[in-house]
Formats: sequence, structure tokens, C-alpha cells
Amino acid sequence: MNLRSAAALIGGLVEGGAKRAVISPGSRSSPLALAADLCPALQTEVLPDERCAAFFALGQARAENRPVIVIATSGTAPANWYPALIEASMDGVPLVLISADRPEELRQTGANQTVDQDRMFGAYPREYYRLPAPPGPGLEFYASTGRRAVDKTLWPRPGPVHVNAAFREPLMPDPDEKAPEWKSADSPVRQRPRIVPDPQTTDWLEQSVSAGPGVIVCGRSDYSPDFAARLTDLADRLRCPIIADPLSNLRWGPHSRDRIMTAADLFLRRSAGGPRADWVLQFGAVPTSRPVQDWIGEQGDRLIPVVQAGDWPDLSRHSSIAVHGDPGSVVQGLLERNISQGDEAWCQYWSALDEAARSLLDEPDLRPPEANLVDAIETRLPADTSLFVGSSMPIRAFDAFATGRTERLTAFGNRGASGIDGCVSTVAGLGSCGPTLGVIGDLALYHDMNGLLAAAGTDTRLVVIENGGGAIFGLLPPGQHPRFERLWRTPTRLACERIAGLYSLPYRLVRESEPLEDIASLPDPGQGLQLVEFRIDAETSWTRHRNLWQAAAGI
Repeated sequence: MNLRSAAALIGGLVEGGAKRAVISPGSRSSPLALAADLCPALQTEVLPDERCAAFFALGQARAENRPVIVIATSGTAPANWYPALIEASMDGVPLVLISADRPEELRQTGANQTVDQDRMFGAYPREYYRLPAPPGPGLEFYASTGRRAVDKTLWPRPGPVHVNAAFREPLMPDPDEKAPEWKSADSPVRQRPRIVPDPQTTDWLEQSVSAGPGVIVCGRSDYSPDFAARLTDLADRLRCPIIADPLSNLRWGPHSRDRIMTAADLFLRRSAGGPRADWVLQFGAVPTSRPVQDWIGEQGDRLIPVVQAGDWPDLSRHSSIAVHGDPGSVVQGLLERNISQGDEAWCQYWSALDEAARSLLDEPDLRPPEANLVDAIETRLPADTSLFVGSSMPIRAFDAFATGRTERLTAFGNRGASGIDGCVSTVAGLGSCGPTLGVIGDLALYHDMNGLLAAAGTDTRLVVIENGGGAIFGLLPPGQHPRFERLWRTPTRLACERIAGLYSLPYRLVRESEPLEDIASLPDPGQGLQLVEFRIDAETSWTRHRNLWQAAAGI
């Protein structure tokens, strides 16, 4: 009965649109693991480390925008999901996390490996389902729970769902037990409905953006494929600039990029401050750049956030109204109106600032070594490759130095909670779905070395920026403290080459003074993961960053 009930649950998840499952081994979860692995419609991966498994599934769900199933046994095993579950919740990534549990009669008895797993992840899951030990209410109840769980990962606000399923012994099926029967797996993934703003809201928005010169800001989000072209058409109509975070993916692609600012992180550091806008229309999450964040805050109630679901992206709390709707629908609604043309001189002024900031990087003393890495990746990475950018220094480097290109490039980052844990496993999950390049820091590698085991079977290149630990703190106030090395930088003194050897991976060292032309070259099919160490001198990086920011202040 255990296997049949587990198969009903898995079958419901597949009917809802799930196609992948990541399994961590355990005894109590045996019915779930068997059912998932027997299901012909599921592609399964088995990863012993539950934390890696959850981040691996996170990468897969990001790559395919489809819910991924994660399975673990009872006790502390599912607690290892917590960092990935928080990231999925904060960034709207669909996951169905199924924890096996002891039956009700074993709770509060001192039974081995029995902990309180009810709502163990607090408010982060979009929904929680508690399944009693079979036979329970019947097979259709388990199947219905699976279908509902997938739906809850996608609507009304995408994110993780926790299912806690109890099982009694015996956990393994009887040898004579009939194999589960599976329904057709042709169900398409359930897509989120597109929220179209009401006409009155569009009327108000039209009047707001026609009132004077403004700016469009695009943070990270799961935009539709045609969003970039539509948004740039809107910017042409309004004659306004677009500040594009690298994770918006607007910097890359065949759409017009004439009005896209890629150096706002630099020129908004200028002593004279940023230009004053009459309105700021913001799509997606809060941008990565602190100067951009500060500039948005200075615009006060002129900020108009477009909110598809969840919180208002407004750090200053000055905005008085949010436009609720799908970003593409909001843009299309404005394109269908007779919007007043803006002043081309306004956009030309922003473009001049952007060009002036970019020209600073032509000076060797103002060009940090990370800029050369970003340039090499933008220039050489094959089209339609997934690019994972780690938090801390890597994402800030791409924000400051990525200029854009005509070929498509899809960038991902775990910026919901902006942790550096789980980066390798997320890259592995992305790599299991297609060609992937990951760029992370040395501490991120340390935090998730077990992810290298998960990534070993993927044709992925992982570039590790080795700068002696938490180098980002050298550019922040802790960098001036006498205990900086001990409390903030925390160099691990681990050798990337030896780490690669431990996991039997190909390894290559590239120093900052060496040519970087092939650093973005991906492995040939079947070659597996390659580890590349990009070694830079942190002192040089800090000095050039500070020199660059000082020069930008004078623009």
C-alpha cells in the first residue's frame, strides 16, 4: 500500500506538469524514491547530500521554468533543504519538496529519527500538505494532493510547496506486489495566467509616463521571450533610458539596445548626483547596484513599481501606488495608447553619461581584473548558453562591466536571498538541462564542494574567482577594520587544484595577467565538468575599483 500511495502522489505531480525529480537516499522515503524512479515520465537524479539536491533542483526549475520534485527521508534530512527553499520562496522558483515522515503513533515517543516536521519551514512555502500514512483517505486523495501541489508552485505566486508524507513499516514493497500503473504523461505544464491591468490603471499610467522625462528600470524577473523587444519599443516611444540589471537579460539579445544603460552603477556614483526624473517605471526585483538603488530612492514617490506577485520592490517606501500586472501586459497596454513623445535630449544626456563611464575602463589603472573576465565571457560564450553568476563579487562585476551583445545569453543568479551557499549545485542543475557556464567566488566553492559531485556528469565549465576569501568586504566598511582578515575575509587557503583532484575533475589555472580568450569555452559533449581557477590579486582589484569609483564621481 505504501508504494501504491506514493505512486498516486507522484502520478498526480506528473499530471500537473512535473517532469524531473531529485532524490536523496533514506529508509522512510523508500516508497517515494521507488515510485519516482519507476515513473516513466520522470527524469530522476540521485544525490546523497540533501542540501545539494535541493539547490540542484532549484537550478533545473530555473532552467526550464517548471516545477521539480525533491524527495528526502525523515529527521534532519529535509532541514538541509532550508537554504534552497528560502531562495526558491524569495525568488519565485517552483519546487515540490516531499519529506517522508514517521506515522502519527510514533510522534512524541522517543522513536528514532522522529522530529516535528509539520510546517518546519515556517512561512516560506506557498502551501503545506500533510499526508497521513497509507491507506489514509484513498489513492485519489494522494493523486489530488500532487496535482494541487504543482498548481500551488505556479499560482498565484510561484514558489516552493512542502508535502510531508508519513509511511508505516514495512517500507519496501512485497515481491509479489503489482507494479504501479501510470497515466499518460502528456499533460502540459500549468502556466501562470497573465494579469492584465484594468483600463483605469492603464489610463493613470499613461498620464504618469507622459508627464515628463522618465526612466525605466528592469531588475531580474522571468520575463516572456518577447518582453525585451516590446520594452525597447516602449522606450523608443517615450524617448527614455532603460537601466537594465544584468539578471534582467536585457543587455543581451537581438533587440535594440540603443537606450539600455549598462554603466549606471558607475555614473550614478558621480558627485553631482543622478538626473532627476519625473517618473521611474520599475519592472522586476530591486536592482543589484547600490548606486542605482540609492538613485531610485532619491526619486521619492515618482517610483511606480510594476508588481506581478509578492512584495513591492521599493526600498525607500516612497511609492504611493503599484501597478499590478504581468510585465508584458503592462508594456503592451501602454504601446496600444497614444503616448506623448518624450524629449530626445533627455535620453541623449543619459547615453552620454553611460558612454563617459564606459570610457573610464579604457584606462589600465581604472580597470579591475574582473572587468577582463566579464568581457571575455560576453565575447566568447556561445549563444543560448545558461550563465550562472554567483552572489557577492561576481554579480557586482557583471553589473558594472557587462556591456551587452547581439547574441542571446540567459543569466541566472540566486539573488532571492543572495546567499553564496548552493551555487555549485545550482550550476549543476542548470547544466543538467543544457550548456552552462558558472562564475562564482572561492568561498562559494568552499560552501558547496559536494555540488561538484552533482555537477560531474554535466558538460559544464565552472570558473572560480580566487581572490583569497571574502574580498568583497575589502570594498565595504569592514575592510578598514584591524580584524578584517580574521572576521570578514576569512581566507580558506584551500587549493582549487586539489579540490578538483578530489572530485577527479579537469583543472586549469588562469592568472589575471594571462589571455582569457578561451576561458568561456564549454566542454565538448560527454567531457563533463571542468573547473577553472581565475586567480587575481585582491589588493590590485580593490585599488582599481576605488580609483574607478573616484574617477566616476567626477563625470
